[in-house]
Amino acid sequence: MDRLAGRLVRRFRGEPDEPTVAGLEGEDADQLFDALGSETSRAVLAACYEQGRTRSEVAEELETSIQNVGYHVDKLESAELLEAVETRYGENGREVTVYEPSKQAIVVAAGEPGFAERLADAVDRLFAPIALVGLIAMVVGVLARQPARIGMLGDDAASTTATTTTTATQPWFVAAAVTFVCGVLVVLAAARAGAFDHDTEDFAHRTGVQRRLFGRRVATSRRYAVLIAGFAFGTFLALDLVAVGAGRRLTLAAWIAVQLVIPAGVILAAALAYANDGLLASWGVASAPIVGIWGYLAGGDLVRGGFDPILLALGPLAVAVIAAPLGSLAYLAGRLVASRLDRGESLSRRTIALLVAHPFVVAAVLVGWATMGS
Repeated sequence: MDRLAGRLVRRFRGEPDEPTVAGLEGEDADQLFDALGSETSRAVLAACYEQGRTRSEVAEELETSIQNVGYHVDKLESAELLEAVETRYGENGREVTVYEPSKQAIVVAAGEPGFAERLADAVDRLFAPIALVGLIAMVVGVLARQPARIGMLGDDAASTTATTTTTATQPWFVAAAVTFVCGVLVVLAAARAGAFDHDTEDFAHRTGVQRRLFGRRVATSRRYAVLIAGFAFGTFLALDLVAVGAGRRLTLAAWIAVQLVIPAGVILAAALAYANDGLLASWGVASAPIVGIWGYLAGGDLVRGGFDPILLALGPLAVAVIAAPLGSLAYLAGRLVASRLDRGESLSRRTIALLVAHPFVVAAVLVGWATMGS
């Protein structure tokens, strides 16, 4: 059961299951072969493949000293073959670190990588940024076309907007296409500059308050930021399908999706907290659906030349009053499950009290404001 939970956590973290490919030349190859040159190092790595283990557990299994195991663990970790996945309390009450393999397999390749391998590596690194650029381009196209009015916010101009949508398709298509092309060029330039390459910071582990706020791993936190932005843009586009009407089945599917985005955001917030910690990530993913809906309504008014201060203020207010408290509760649920399954540090009583108090404090502030207003 623990091994299954570990695999699920790695899925949530977005870590690839593809093997590590190592060439025969270069500093990385020297470090890899140096780490695997000892029979003990290979035995340590094999033991951790079975399930996550601490240094003392590996030493007990291999019938050697903890100091000897620690030496080889450090070399394997420097070669990015092992990684620390969690800390837990040992039998003596002290914190111990659990190690698992960084990749599912290691492949040694001779010669220069071919075109297919280079293309696969580029797709693996650039898929998320380019997908996000595509969502942004579609949002720009909707804004250029002018978002349709929804419900009580609609009026007689709604029918005019719908007519304009069907007759003047070229301007919004051009805006979306230009945005996509420019965005892809920016992504390619950033990739050429090494912005998406893995470096030592990607594998760094945060501790203390930084871990509670931003998450345990730097690289995973970056992926979550892209996920949150994509979630908000996706909600924006789903709401547009409902407002405009794009076929009965597609409109029905979009309407169902819009109804479920807020609870889905809360569930996802708990999953991210379980996988990587990070209160800000839980707040962000719980807020993304509200931001997407508010962005569609407020953006439509702005591009039509309107300015409704109440509507503009409604989005940040909804995030502060609804999304952030829900994110706090989801974060609490995710971390409590993680600590119960020995997948991370336990929350202190003070932290639990603050998270539980968050929605009650917001409710008290609202009640006090309403009472003073009346």
